[in-house]
Amino acid sequence: MDPGYLREVKEIEIAHLQLRYAHTRIHRPERVSSLASSIERFGQIIPVIALREGRDSFVLIDGYLRVKAVRRCRRDTVVAEIWECKEEEALVKVLARAHTRKWDLIEEAALLRELYHQYHLPQSRIASLLGRKQGWVSGRLALYDALSEDILELIRKGCISTWAATRVITPIARAIPEHGKVLSESLTKEDLSTRDLALFFRHYQKANRKQRENMVLQPALFLKALRAREEATEAKGLKEGVEGKWLRELRWIAHRLRGLLKEVPTLFYSGQGNLDRRILLTALEESQGLFVELEKKIRRLDRDDHPGEPTSDRESLSAGSAHPADQPNP
Repeated sequence: MDPGYLREVKEIEIAHLQLRYAHTRIHRPERVSSLASSIERFGQIIPVIALREGRDSFVLIDGYLRVKAVRRCRRDTVVAEIWECKEEEALVKVLARAHTRKWDLIEEAALLRELYHQYHLPQSRIASLLGRKQGWVSGRLALYDALSEDILELIRKGCISTWAATRVITPIARAIPEHGKVLSESLTKEDLSTRDLALFFRHYQKANRKQRENMVLQPALFLKALRAREEATEAKGLKEGVEGKWLRELRWIAHRLRGLLKEVPTLFYSGQGNLDRRILLTALEESQGLFVELEKKIRRLDRDDHPGEPTSDRESLSAGSAHPADQPNP
């Protein structure tokens, strides 16, 4: 409540309210339902803010969800703080009262845009009035302007979140407009969490063309299939235990070593500089050292499991391979 602008608090007919800034607000059905339930039980506790424009005409500045909730309760009047000041002053005052409410980025940016475009206030002036830096104002205006009108309308309707629009849909739409449009339509039918959308976007960035087309058409189905694969992998890992994990990693190392073998003729050649060759050989020696250490550790544990048995009586760890090509040259 601002004593400088406030003239009175009274009940006014909703029919006398001009919803001039409805386009700057996001529809939140769950919030409206909660407010309506509270109003039914306890009455309207917090007044809306309205600006007197004529004898029986008022512009609703703040409280759009409360008006919807009051209407849901089948009431014709709403309790309002009646302010008397310029509209731009009222908008600034509402924006400046950050301690009384948490603004959605798009709602905040939309009101800043009204001040900048409708009332022609310079960005530096807006920043000064709100106690902010000019970069804060310009950043929010840029955020709003980067979104297409179609996406903005979906945000206003509460079909998609601001986060989804700015972090997922817009980057995709910039690269492939058709994918952005299809994904927007898909998200109006499927309720995905922020975490799900972040996961979706990470996989979209790595997917091929056909996979991307399927992903934007059915994002929820993609995530369901992804979780199924992850659960299957987890179940397989639990079944195999640490032994299975160790074998998989050892096989992967063997696969990489076979690849390195093919590259030897390219990496080591006649006339190669001593420094270049020394760097490669040093890396090889370090890796060899790790293999030797691994074998020593296994041998120590093997001796502990067979006390009193001569080491020479046991075959080496590399013996007994089913593949003669794996054996050392005689």
